[in-house]
Amino acid sequence: MAKNKMRLQIITPMKTILDEEVDSVILSTTEGEMGILYDHEPVVVLLGYKTLSYTQDEVKKYATTLGGFAEITKDKIVVLTDASEFADEIDLERAKRAKERAEKRLSDSNMDHLRAEIALKKAIARINLKEGK
Repeated sequence: MAKNKMRLQIITPMKTILDEEVDSVILSTTEGEMGILYDHEPVVVLLGYKTLSYTQDEVKKYATTLGGFAEITKDKIVVLTDASEFADEIDLERAKRAKERAEKRLSDSNMDHLRAEIALKKAIARINLKEGK
C-alpha cells in the first residue's frame, strides 16, 4: 500500500462494491459527518442513509451508504451497509417514484411506518447523490 493511503472497502450483503486505496474518506454517520485520513484512531461508527465521499488521486468520488456501520483502523475502512450505489448506477426517475410511494405510505395509518421511513430515507439519499446535493 502506498504511503499515507488507506484501503476502503464498501461491502453489501450482495457483493463488494469497492475495494481500493484512497487518500481520504468522509462518512455520514448517525452523529454527523466524519473525516478520515491515514493513521486515524480506531473506531466503529453507525452510518446514516446518506452519501460517503472519498478522494483517490486528487479525484473526489461519491457513493450512497444506506445504513450499516464502518470499522476504521489506522490504514483501513470497512463499510458494511445494506446497499450502496455510485451516481451512475442510480435511476433518478425510479428514485423519485420510490420517494413518492414512501411519502404516500407514511400518510396511510394502516401502513408500516418504520418500513416507509426507511424507504423514504433510501430514496432521498439516492436522489441527493444523483442530483449532486
